[in-house]
Amino acid sequence: MSAVSFTYPTKDKPTIVDVSLTVSQVSRVAVIGANGAGKSTAIKVLVGEQKPTQGSIWKASGLRMAYVAQHAFHHLEKHMKETPTAYIMWRFAGNDDKESLEFKSKELSVDEATARAMKWCIDTVTGSVRRVTSAAEDAKRNRQDEAGVVVPDAAVNRRQKKKEKTYEYEIKWVLKSMDQNSWVEKEILIKMGYLKLVQREDERQAAMAGLMTKQLTQPSVEKHLTDFGIDPESASHTQINQLSGGMKVKVVLAAAMWQNPHVLILDEPTNYLDREGLGALVLALKDYKGGVLIISHNKEFCDGVATEKWIMVGGFLRIEGESVSDEKEEKGNNQAADDVYDGAGNKIVVNKVVTLSDKDKKKAIKDIEKRIKENKKKKVMTDEEVWELEDKLNELKEGLKAEAPA
Repeated sequence: MSAVSFTYPTKDKPTIVDVSLTVSQVSRVAVIGANGAGKSTAIKVLVGEQKPTQGSIWKASGLRMAYVAQHAFHHLEKHMKETPTAYIMWRFAGNDDKESLEFKSKELSVDEATARAMKWCIDTVTGSVRRVTSAAEDAKRNRQDEAGVVVPDAAVNRRQKKKEKTYEYEIKWVLKSMDQNSWVEKEILIKMGYLKLVQREDERQAAMAGLMTKQLTQPSVEKHLTDFGIDPESASHTQINQLSGGMKVKVVLAAAMWQNPHVLILDEPTNYLDREGLGALVLALKDYKGGVLIISHNKEFCDGVATEKWIMVGGFLRIEGESVSDEKEEKGNNQAADDVYDGAGNKIVVNKVVTLSDKDKKKAIKDIEKRIKENKKKKVMTDEEVWELEDKLNELKEGLKAEAPA
């Protein structure tokens, strides 16, 4: 999240102002502040429940985030007459998290709307997708292209072009049957204005990877719920509306963890867990291999799980401490890159923070800017590698800005 501000439609004054932050798999963050300081709003913008008024948000391709709202029962309101097992099987059918899809804005940005206004067709010779030829360029070809205009309906699969190290997506077209699907390069889809469609398929593929050890069957879901203290009888033979408040919370937490998320976000968990439940949660979070964000006013609880604090005051953010892995704490501050594993056992290399002087930061900024500039000409890096460099560049610049004298 970079330089993000957000103003509710009914208010004149922004609730959060110029907020910049980074979350990763090693994050152990407590978001604290007085009521109305902007804690929950900042997180709602981060997860996509609210759209920023200004600023930008970038999420790594395939990142899985689980968000448990402040009013936890919000997730269950429409499913009170179902069993916990049935709820989870409905929610994750097709490897999509239907709850998280509610947070995704269907509004198009100005750039997306402009891009979608352009017409595209499938070239009858090459089979590739291209812009429709204008009548001014070639009237005859324009008529042919106009007859074959295509509009993306859904992405149904993804594959990697190993030579170019890029992704392409199998696209189902509006008003066309599945046997007329086409493979389209990611960059073309983005130019067409369908970045959200690409991101959704990336998330679906990531969810499938995260569920390699799980099947969406009754026995598998029952086993998962048992890990959260919900016995098979309650899981598959008791309606949610007949469960106690504590059991309902366990259902919400179990559902949030079904897809082995890389980052877990809990909004005011002390509001819906008793002391025993909080103690169990602290122990579970210490064993959890992903990133954790806790929004809470409970200092004792925050101190038990967080090494980094995001302090919200009047909509402004101040960051104290840092999130590091256990290995870094043991080995010291100048630790190089190390390996982190997600819930499915996939290895993810995380570059840990190394303390740099201002001079070193400026040199690193120049080096990264040079690499990005060279890549624009030579195209030797993947999108993921470029995004990682851009993230590091923003982080270094923010660090210099924060340390600059007022």
